[in-house]
Amino acid sequence: MRIFIAIPISKKLQKEIEKYREFYSDLPARWLEGKNLHITLIPPWEEDNIDEVKDILKTIESKIGSFEMNFEKVSFGTNSYSPRLIWAIGKTPKQIIELKKLLENALNMPSERNDFLLHLTLARFRPEDFKNFPVKKIDDKINWREIVEEFIIMRSHLSRNGAEYEILERFRL
Repeated sequence: MRIFIAIPISKKLQKEIEKYREFYSDLPARWLEGKNLHITLIPPWEEDNIDEVKDILKTIESKIGSFEMNFEKVSFGTNSYSPRLIWAIGKTPKQIIELKKLLENALNMPSERNDFLLHLTLARFRPEDFKNFPVKKIDDKINWREIVEEFIIMRSHLSRNGAEYEILERFRL
């Protein structure tokens, strides 16, 4: 089973994103549906023993406490030369770094080489399709706030139309 660890996005923020994407509805991009919006903490891996992972993650519950994330800008990502997504970015809260390290240590996962960048993928597209976009730059200032009170295990179902995600378990902060 292909799983990953993430922070879910509230219904309130999902609605704000839904309103925002109306401005760019003419772009040939696959916008993520509200239920699929998340912040990835631990990238996907294949796992056979989900119960063991759940037991490990229960030991992390309530160790960090809730915290706030602020998204300040929407732009093309991950780089301006060959963009492949539209994302919201913001200053990374120290608590998210602490949570990520706790998760990596508990699950015996290697740390990522790069610093963690707070980002929320809103839409995806193939880099070769970018040349057909009517808009070549997005640099929209936003003020999206999210209170993080939990992290989740998500299952990734891959298909030709993109990934669909299913929440397997929730863990309180």
